[in-house]
Amino acid sequence: MGFYRDRVLPLVTEVALSGKEFERVRARVTSGLEGDVVEVGFGTGRNVPHYPQAIKRVRAVEPAQGGRRFSAKRIAASSVPVEFVGLSGE
Repeated sequence: MGFYRDRVLPLVTEVALSGKEFERVRARVTSGLEGDVVEVGFGTGRNVPHYPQAIKRVRAVEPAQGGRRFSAKRIAASSVPVEFVGLSGE
């Protein structure tokens, strides 16, 4: 992992993809999910608070350790188990 991909990009996406409009979109697109879910490009876990209880488990693909670090608190606060799998979405 390079410095940009591991440190800078997760911070930029965390800030750039926050806000009320993004949260409304996240809530809408996750509302119908159920069962086992694979989220490619998990990023900083901004979707986690919107996961419905019908999801049994999320398998997250996110190569940047920085993204995983940002997501730790969101994952800990969620009742939906999240497991990181693979190294990239390629």
